[in-house]
Amino acid sequence: MVRNIEETGANPLQIKIITPSKILLEEKAEHVIMSTTEGELGIYANHAPLMAEIHQGPIKIHLMDKRLLNLSFNHGLARVKNNLLTILVHGQVKLDEA
Repeated sequence: MVRNIEETGANPLQIKIITPSKILLEEKAEHVIMSTTEGELGIYANHAPLMAEIHQGPIKIHLMDKRLLNLSFNHGLARVKNNLLTILVHGQVKLDEA
């Protein structure tokens, strides 16, 4: 049985999306789904540390308030450490609410 973060009392995943010119998003998320050079990856709270090259979007960001965001871009890198997912993106970036 999969339980959501509110039921477990765990700290939510912090997400920060950074472009060369600004911080695009800082939010708390339940989980994030992205395509990397190693395949599709799901990031949840308390994920093991990792670095990954991200394929051209979209990244699906499931926020704590139940909104779903889609991030599209040309190239990026992701780092997970200490319950923080940092995504560095380059090129044209588009962030939409689904």
